[in-house]
Amino acid sequence: MSTRQSAAGAFADAAAALVGEPDVADILHHLVSDCAEVMGADAVAILARDADGELSLLSATSHRVSELEMLQIQRSAGPCIDVLDTNEALAVSGADRLTERWHDVGQAITDAGFMSVEAFPMRWRGVALGGLNVFRETPQSASQDAAVGQAFADIATLTVIHSVPISIDEASARLHGALSARELVEQAKGVIAHVDNLDMSSAYDSLIHRAGTSGQTLTETALNVLRAQFRSPRDA
Repeated sequence: MSTRQSAAGAFADAAAALVGEPDVADILHHLVSDCAEVMGADAVAILARDADGELSLLSATSHRVSELEMLQIQRSAGPCIDVLDTNEALAVSGADRLTERWHDVGQAITDAGFMSVEAFPMRWRGVALGGLNVFRETPQSASQDAAVGQAFADIATLTVIHSVPISIDEASARLHGALSARELVEQAKGVIAHVDNLDMSSAYDSLIHRAGTSGQTLTETALNVLRAQFRSPRDA
């Protein structure tokens, strides 16, 4: 089984659990285990901040790495602390570099038998709420699967954020909001097709291109198209 297939399976399992009756601890337990397997790591753990800003251990694949995460909390130093401060992923490899960067925490990491660590931020609305740490017993530079590691961190974030079940009525209301956004896209397609004399398929491609080049979301771009049309009655 390839890494890509394994990752897809892990994400599918997490998604299936979230749309059911989510047990956060169980989902995160399977997620860190799957992350270790997919990324060829020896241990994976997740730290996150609570509402008071205090760090807590959410899940870990072993007691050995749990102790390291608790040491990070006690010393306010380590890969997860850095990720929370910078909101950027990191990779550090080799005993000397680990101890140079994190002193006693780095020493504890090497004493536990790990020679490299990667950390990925758990982001929500651009803010780092926690970090997913990947430990290996052999020195290794930044993984070629860094995007996969970040995806696991993102799934962990969604698991925590959406762990409280919502009612069917609230789910229906959110679905209505999504449909409304889609209606804006359809209206914008129509405007582009009319103004630029394009068929609807080409108009949609044009809308996507505008969103990509502007750095805006598809919905924001559609709104801008409609606003511009409203300001230009000659094109109505």
